[in-house]
Amino acid sequence: MPVELWTTHSLDKLFPDSGKPPRPSKSISLKAARNETEDAQVAIRIPEGTHIAEASFSLPDLVGPGGRKIARRNLDAWWIWYTYVLNNPPQNSDPSSYLRKAPAFFPDAFLEQKKIAIRDDWTQPLWLSIRVPKGTPPGEYKGTLRINLVTKGGEKYDFDVPIALTVWPFTLPDKPHLHHTEWFEPEVIADYYHLEHWSEQHWQWLERLAADMARHKQDMVFTPFTGLVKVTRRKSGRFSYDFSKLDRWVKTFKKAGVDWIEGGHVAGRLAGFESDIVWRRFPVHAADGNPLDTSRDKLSEEEFEPYVERFSKAVYAHLKKRGWDKKYAQHIADEPIPENEESWCYRARKVREWLPGIPIIDAVMSHGLEGLVDWRVPQIQHTGPDVARSQNEELWSYVCLAPQGQYPNRFLDYPSIRNRIIFWLSWSLGLKGFLHWGYAFWVRWQGVPVDIPVSPWLDATGASIYCADRTPLPAGDPHIVYPGKNSICSSIRWEVIRKGMEDFEYFYLLERAAASAGKRARNRAVAAAKKLLARIKSDIAPDPLGHTRSDEVLLAAREEAGQLLAALAAED
Repeated sequence: MPVELWTTHSLDKLFPDSGKPPRPSKSISLKAARNETEDAQVAIRIPEGTHIAEASFSLPDLVGPGGRKIARRNLDAWWIWYTYVLNNPPQNSDPSSYLRKAPAFFPDAFLEQKKIAIRDDWTQPLWLSIRVPKGTPPGEYKGTLRINLVTKGGEKYDFDVPIALTVWPFTLPDKPHLHHTEWFEPEVIADYYHLEHWSEQHWQWLERLAADMARHKQDMVFTPFTGLVKVTRRKSGRFSYDFSKLDRWVKTFKKAGVDWIEGGHVAGRLAGFESDIVWRRFPVHAADGNPLDTSRDKLSEEEFEPYVERFSKAVYAHLKKRGWDKKYAQHIADEPIPENEESWCYRARKVREWLPGIPIIDAVMSHGLEGLVDWRVPQIQHTGPDVARSQNEELWSYVCLAPQGQYPNRFLDYPSIRNRIIFWLSWSLGLKGFLHWGYAFWVRWQGVPVDIPVSPWLDATGASIYCADRTPLPAGDPHIVYPGKNSICSSIRWEVIRKGMEDFEYFYLLERAAASAGKRARNRAVAAAKKLLARIKSDIAPDPLGHTRSDEVLLAAREEAGQLLAALAAED
């Protein structure tokens, strides 16, 4: 049996045993707006006894109308790594809620190296992304992706994969119209790479991380103020603050394009999940540089509250002085529930008093908090069209280890459409943002009984599968990117989330174009646009449980939206 090659779309998840479909495509045909990135996959099936020692590829320039080019620097390709998933989400008793039963290999991470070996009896995917520069003239652009395979015995297999990209005559905006944040802790990055905290090498990795976030349409960065600002209590009793680290942090992310500062939680649970919310303690130094004791054994909540007040007001004043307060939101404590709602509300009132005009944001598991949370972030299953909303709040959504079952989430063993549909639901339900806790937690999960290093390349649960006293995390929940030797490595899930953010912009632009049609109100494209948008709300993404599961339906609707935007743009 010879080596086989075929192409497929970006929502298709291939497995080591995936076979060539009955009517395979062997070329890539894409359509995209300017300032958009569009994706496809190439699958290579290696039969038994072939022994591929080296697989490589070369990317072309794409040549379009009048010889104009989309230069090859705008094309990227990555070999996909299969992660061995040990468990499906623990609450997913319905086999139709995941792609296949674990333990099994699942495709996800993008490998940094451009040359790999491929084992026999194995299907190896290659992911292709094409960025369309903003100034690209519309039209069709063509080129050829070349894939070269060399066996251990020196035999060569060369494949040419034709690429055709249609560039539509409209441009996606630089800044997203949907807020997007994925959390991380800067210390995790340093610890994983064995770097001194806040060394120049650490900052270099943070710059790479910021660029990666911006490329994936993330516009907010979770900012741990208490880890970035050094607090000193002088002999006089007055406090001083060193903002140099915070300034570099904000400048690093803003330079990359991540504009919003998302202030870290000022409070948290005292003990268990139902316990009261209390102020988070943070380091305070004496004038001689030695740390002061601010523990609960030393200072009560009432005694420590003035420290929090002074610190919060000082940070706010500094951000205001720098002109950064206009894009700043502040957390209180994560996931308040009815049992600790009162203690959360007390601290929210204090923060609102200290930071006038700054929106308060939190992931919440309580239906109360009215008047105190400006950006309410419930889990996505609580965002349906029948959910009551306050006129004074923005409604977001978040997912984490929940919800499971048939709801959207970004677990590694889920179909890709269940990642991407989150952003269709965001538009359909009028949501203003999306939040997830796990951008790059490449560490042991709490409760792992032995002190061992953890590789996200080999275990996508932070080794939580080995925790005897708690439910393991679903695969992929702790992180959406992987640590490379020289770069932040993306994943199928991360690129699909970026596509979802771009889809949101399609609907945003199409809604605006249809609403501002004016004299073109009878135009066929305007009527078709309104019909499509209505169908997305009623049929494709009506609610978190009732969304389409069909890749073909979603991709066809996205293409129709692009064609309608192109038609409306041609009239302007």
